[in-house]
Amino acid sequence: MKKFLYWLNYFDAPLVKEKGDNHLILESIRNKVWNPVFTIGAVTFFLSMTLRGFFNQAFAVIPLGLSTFILFSGIWILSATAQVIFDKNESKVYFVYKHLGYLQKVYLHALTSFDEIQMIDSGNGKFRIQLLKDDGTTVVVARKKDPPLLQATATEVSEFLNIPLRKT
Repeated sequence: MKKFLYWLNYFDAPLVKEKGDNHLILESIRNKVWNPVFTIGAVTFFLSMTLRGFFNQAFAVIPLGLSTFILFSGIWILSATAQVIFDKNESKVYFVYKHLGYLQKVYLHALTSFDEIQMIDSGNGKFRIQLLKDDGTTVVVARKKDPPLLQATATEVSEFLNIPLRKT
């Protein structure tokens, strides 16, 4: 259940927003309005309304429920924002995920628990930046198809935390 909640709240934060002596802030890139999930939801909603208007209302119930779920998923994806805050003063890392403008989830890790930063080629042109903790678990920072952006971000985090960067 814990992994599902993390997956539900997770969003990429590949951009360096602010860097100081005692803090580094990464932020997310805004999603496009017409993401595939939102587009499919809009088309399904239109079809369900067409079924309701021209045919029987009973036929429109299932597509209407499906389109409502898909549209809500598209809006969830569209409204997602993230910030990763590395704070040397408090020796903590905050992963702040916000959805729909006000639903916020914060994950907290000790700054000293990270041993290395990894940049991994996930295949299909996608790359991933993740932090390896001392207990062997990993925390994903960003997943994108833009290797130069992720490389620059990984280098910034590596230099700020003074931990090695490993490419796989």
